[in-house]
Amino acid sequence: MTVLLKDDTRLSDLTVGEFKALFREIVEDVVAQAVFELQQELPDPDGDRPMKPAFIAKLQLALDESGERYTLDDLKRKLDE
Repeated sequence: MTVLLKDDTRLSDLTVGEFKALFREIVEDVVAQAVFELQQELPDPDGDRPMKPAFIAKLQLALDESGERYTLDDLKRKLDE
């Protein structure tokens, strides 16, 4: 539940449900931001490892089976039509 409040809304004017929803949104935002910041600090465990030939083959097979591919510009044009 997203709580839409005006800048001049007072906490005392909120219902208990609205306050809980607002508090939940704040906590979720803070946690999401903290997790994002932590992820930026962590090293990539696979960063320097080359892909294994078996994985490359599976990836190529998946790409070959996926059918038609589009560039970002193609998709933008299709969405604008």
